[in-house]
Amino acid sequence: MEEPPPTELDWSNLQADILITVLCKLEFPDFFRSAAVCTTWLAGAQALRRLGLYNRPQTPCLLYTNAAGSPRVAELFSLADKSTCKMHLPDPPIRKRRIIGSSYGWLVTADSRSELHLLNPATGEQISLPPVATMEHVSPVFDHTGRLQRYDLSFYDATLPRKEYYDRQPYLPDKFRDVLYRKVVLSCDPSRPGCIAMMIHNPWRQLSFARVVGDSKWHWVATSLDGSNYYDCIFHDGAFYAMNLQGGIHRYTIAGSCAKGDTIFKDASIADIAYNVYIARTSSGQVLRIWKWGSYARPDPDKLHARLHTTSIEISRVDFDKQNIVGVDTLGDDALFIGHNYTWCLSTKDYPGLLPNHVYFTDDTDYWRIHGTDPRRDAKIYSLEDKSVCDLVSPKRWTQWPIPIWITPSFNKIHK
Repeated sequence: MEEPPPTELDWSNLQADILITVLCKLEFPDFFRSAAVCTTWLAGAQALRRLGLYNRPQTPCLLYTNAAGSPRVAELFSLADKSTCKMHLPDPPIRKRRIIGSSYGWLVTADSRSELHLLNPATGEQISLPPVATMEHVSPVFDHTGRLQRYDLSFYDATLPRKEYYDRQPYLPDKFRDVLYRKVVLSCDPSRPGCIAMMIHNPWRQLSFARVVGDSKWHWVATSLDGSNYYDCIFHDGAFYAMNLQGGIHRYTIAGSCAKGDTIFKDASIADIAYNVYIARTSSGQVLRIWKWGSYARPDPDKLHARLHTTSIEISRVDFDKQNIVGVDTLGDDALFIGHNYTWCLSTKDYPGLLPNHVYFTDDTDYWRIHGTDPRRDAKIYSLEDKSVCDLVSPKRWTQWPIPIWITPSFNKIHK
C-alpha cells in the first residue's frame, strides 16, 4: 500500500509568538530573506523593524557603494554568511557624502555643505548634528545676498596667550569636509539618552563634542595637554580616551559644555612612528594600543598617487597603574576592527562568523582623503599568528568614495 504524499508545510500558519521568536534570532541577512517566505512573515518582519523590536546583536559588515548601482544605495557585505544586502538610503545620496565614522550601527557623514549627519543604514533614520559653523575654529563667509561662499579655518590651540600660527585659510563648502574632519565616535547607541559625539578635527587634530540630542553647537575641548594631536578615541569607563600618534592617552570626562582632561598614559619614546594608531578595548575590558605600519607602492609610474599597503600591525596592552605596555602576540578569541570606524574587539565565541586572533582593517590614510580618489581602497584581514594579509573578497566590489567602512547594523530607534 502506497503512503500518501507528504503535505506541504504552510508556514503562514505559524503561531505569532513562535514567528517573532524565530525572526528575532536571525542575523539581518536571514531576517531580510525571511520576508520572502510568505506575506505573514513579511508583515511580521516589517512590524518588528517598525516598532524597533528587532534588536539582535549583529556580526559586523563592510559598508560601501558600488559604481554600477544607484547613488542612493549602499551595500553591506556580511561577515556572518559572506552575503551582500542593498540598503536604499535617504538624501543626500550616499555616494555624494563623506563618511567620517561609524559607531553602534550609525554612520557619521558629511554632505556637500560639510554639514554632519548621523545615518542608520539599517533603518534609514537620520539626524543632523550641530552646524559646522558653530565650531570654534570655523567662520562662515557670506556674499551680499546672504549666500554661503566659503568657510575660513583658524589655526590656534589652547595655549595662552592665544596665538594664530597661520593666516586663516579659505575653503569652499564642498571641500572643507575633507580638510576639517578626521573622525567622529559616539559614546553609546544614539537610541540611549545622553549620547555624545566626539570629533577629531583640524587644526592639529583637536577635539570638539556635542550631544546627539539637545545640543545646538559644538563644544571645543580647549586643552593644553602635551601632545594632543589625536588619531583615535573610544568611550571607556564613563569617559573618552583619546590617543595621539606617539601613543599618549588622555582621558576626558564630559560635564555640561566642558571637558575635564588628564594624562593617564604618557607618550611613548619610539623612533619609528606608525602611519596610523588606534585605541581599543577587548571583550574582557583591557585597553589596547594598536600600531599600523605600511609602505607605498606606485603601480603605474604615470599616476600621481601611490598606494599604501599595510605591512604589519602591532598590538600592546596598556597598564595604566604601572605606566607601561605589554606586547600582545594574540587576541585569543577576539577579532579586532580598525579603520575610520569606532575601534572595537568582538569575541568570536559570540560571533562565530569572525576569525579569532585576526584584525579586520580598511585603508584610512589622510593622504588619500585629501589628495584624490584614484587609489584603491583596500579592506583586508590580518593574521596575528603568521603576520599574513589576505583579501576580504575578490574581486573588490566597492568604489573608493565614500570610503568602505566597518559597521555593525543596528535596528534601534532614536527617542527624541
